[in-house]
Amino acid sequence: MAVFLKRASRRDCEAVIADIRPADEAELIASDGDARMVVIKGWLASPSYCWAGYDECGRTLGVFGVYAESWYWSCPWLVGTRALESRRREFAALSFRVFPRVRARFPNMRNFVDARNSASIAWLSKLGFTMGAPVERGPYGLPFIPFWIGGGDECVIR
Repeated sequence: MAVFLKRASRRDCEAVIADIRPADEAELIASDGDARMVVIKGWLASPSYCWAGYDECGRTLGVFGVYAESWYWSCPWLVGTRALESRRREFAALSFRVFPRVRARFPNMRNFVDARNSASIAWLSKLGFTMGAPVERGPYGLPFIPFWIGGGDECVIR
């Protein structure tokens, strides 16, 4: 059983939207209200760094990318499918191998994760991101945890 990466396409985004993990869908709705548009906007915002994970059967497991938020900060993101649940270990192992290269290209990254998304919080922590105190975000004012890496180990998100 193997997990592979390729440049993400609109088709990959549509595959993720069609089979989105419930926790990821809840997070995207809580953050923006429209999960489908968040995936497409993330893909469009990350033209130089957006990848799709897939298995040996060609099933899309998720899409992830990084886009420039400012001259200093970059914003990492990932949206997974239900199929990813059966490949969590392989995907995690691949992400740990790839992350040093991502970090070299984007030394200062930050974003928010839904406080209810325990699997994503654990994965981000294992990658080395620092977790902040929950803050209210999105149209429903639900708690989101700011996370960051780099930036002098200090992150101020407004």
